[in-house]
Amino acid sequence: MRDNQTPAVGIGSKQLQEQIAAARMRLHAKLINLDLKSLQISEYIQRHLNKYIANLKGALQLYGRLLYLCLNNRQGFPNKAVLVDYGGGCGIISLLAAEMGIGTVIYNDIYDVSCTDVGSISKALGLKLDHIVCGDVDDLISYVQAHAICINAIVSYDVIEHIYDVESHFSKLGLLADHEFRIVYASGANSANPKNVRLVKKEQIDAEYKSRDKKWGHKDRDTLQAFLDVRKNIIAAYAPDLSLEVVEQLARSTRGLIQRDIEKCVDEFRLKGRIMYQMDHPTNTCDPYTGNWCEHLMDFDWLEEIIRKAGFAGEIMAGCYNSYGSYPKKIAKISLNAMIKILGRRSMFMAPYYVVYATFSEKGAGKDGNSAPLSNRR
Repeated sequence: MRDNQTPAVGIGSKQLQEQIAAARMRLHAKLINLDLKSLQISEYIQRHLNKYIANLKGALQLYGRLLYLCLNNRQGFPNKAVLVDYGGGCGIISLLAAEMGIGTVIYNDIYDVSCTDVGSISKALGLKLDHIVCGDVDDLISYVQAHAICINAIVSYDVIEHIYDVESHFSKLGLLADHEFRIVYASGANSANPKNVRLVKKEQIDAEYKSRDKKWGHKDRDTLQAFLDVRKNIIAAYAPDLSLEVVEQLARSTRGLIQRDIEKCVDEFRLKGRIMYQMDHPTNTCDPYTGNWCEHLMDFDWLEEIIRKAGFAGEIMAGCYNSYGSYPKKIAKISLNAMIKILGRRSMFMAPYYVVYATFSEKGAGKDGNSAPLSNRR
């Protein structure tokens, strides 16, 4: 893996940067003037859009950087590219891609409410999204294969840390490749940044042990019950013959598993009196019903290895700060970005996010399409 902050800059990069910057300005004006209440979209998407609009310039600058990484040094022009916004949420990346004139924009999200709402938003803004695909990676693959779509890039922000089986995810992406394509997955769940880790661990502990009240803008797909209690209920319902003590033990031992895998562990316990699965992180946890991780903190060496085994060549890079805020904040950000640029990967401890930047190649080393056993998950 190279230790550079950004890939080499090629011919046309300046024009691409200018095109993205102009699109950011136009989309900013459109979103600021958007009347959310008139769209009759869900409270969930309203909440997220309001959050983005509160810091819209910073968000658009970040997403512009990700689109630049997707498109730089690629043959042809952006208007010929086919880009997937994976786990697109309220659709800002898709809308920016459409605004800058990317040839084919595919919005994808597992939550059907988001898919419906983003369709309404794109129409209100006059920005066409060519395809809206509801589902996970399997549904995306089935859709593009059924429609004979040749993807050039897949981009996401704050999605990889929620994917239940990251190993399987990257392995499945290899099914899309009869040609090279690029992935740019960025995430704020930076396991090398001590400040971020402290905040995330607190959030994980709360999700694991505390039930929550329903608030405005809640995503109905996510449980409000403490994850540990959910696992207890799953195990007790699946194996009513087990004692409360054993149910408690198994519930604590299966942190980080979805219901089907929890039940497999129960079967293993009945057969062998123990389970092989071990969670080797002190606080990582996921929603047992959906597998949605609570800001999964991943080891970067492990992540690089599974990406390589899936046939991708690339690197994990340190992200940089946006250039907006009060004057003191701007000065601090400029200084931090200068250090990040100099230190490259070694600056991950101060970076606000990380970026998986990789290209699929059929010649990728170690491609076997197999997921690691549950006991090896991070």
